[in-house]
Amino acid sequence: MSKMILVKTKDVFFIALITFTALLFVFPTSFVSQDLGSTVLTAATFLFGIIAGFYIVVTTTDYNSVKSILAAETAAWISLYENMIVYDKASSETLASLIDAYIRKNFDYEIIDSAKATRAEFDAVALLIRELPKKNEAVWAHEKIREIMDRIVTARQQLTVLGSKALSIFQWLVLGILASLVVLSLYGLRSGEFFFDLVAVAISSSIVLILFLIRDLDLYIWNEKTFGFDIFENVLKSLGQLPYYPAESLLDGRVYPSENEYRVGVALDFPRNLERKIEIRRIT
Repeated sequence: MSKMILVKTKDVFFIALITFTALLFVFPTSFVSQDLGSTVLTAATFLFGIIAGFYIVVTTTDYNSVKSILAAETAAWISLYENMIVYDKASSETLASLIDAYIRKNFDYEIIDSAKATRAEFDAVALLIRELPKKNEAVWAHEKIREIMDRIVTARQQLTVLGSKALSIFQWLVLGILASLVVLSLYGLRSGEFFFDLVAVAISSSIVLILFLIRDLDLYIWNEKTFGFDIFENVLKSLGQLPYYPAESLLDGRVYPSENEYRVGVALDFPRNLERKIEIRRIT
């Protein structure tokens, strides 16, 4: 989850407040006629509200689906490892290593791309499961392992289907045009009164906040620490491995480790090469 450079939504809101406040001194008051400005403002606000609301519903639906699927997939990985310990202790150690590599590879990509990008690591796990020797005294465990693997396959297929942005460039263009019309109308109708200026800045900044909220939902990065980092770290801990974080995510402030000891993946030639050197860091 370290390939995309992201700006925090709260930072954008404060930047927007400063920017729109500065624009009060750039745009003249009443540069749009009252009748024209009121008509455009009413129509643009109405359309923006409907379309933005619809986009939020669509992106939130996909976002919630991805959260549920990731929770189910990570729980299945833990269950798979625990059942493997019962079935074949030697194979469980190999499985732990393969799952660890799979989880670490997930962190190299955003959630929206991870299912496709981790195909090779997943195939290595699938091959291990297919080649497991059958033990007559533990047939039930073997069947359970295959059942769990099927659940993981299903989860990955669902993530692949959802692994695309819900909104196209055209849809973002329409939303951007409507947002711009609302802001321009507000600034064009300004009378020079302090209260109107305050309202114009507040509404304009809120529109920017709404746009970035939709973006975060569309990219599955809203509240990403919980379902983008923590649930994967839980899998690593269940394997007996130290938590792992990409160095870029730490530097960007996307996540703050709560553990006293953890691994950090330092890219050797990012972004051209995703090969990483693993460092162990301790907080004393």
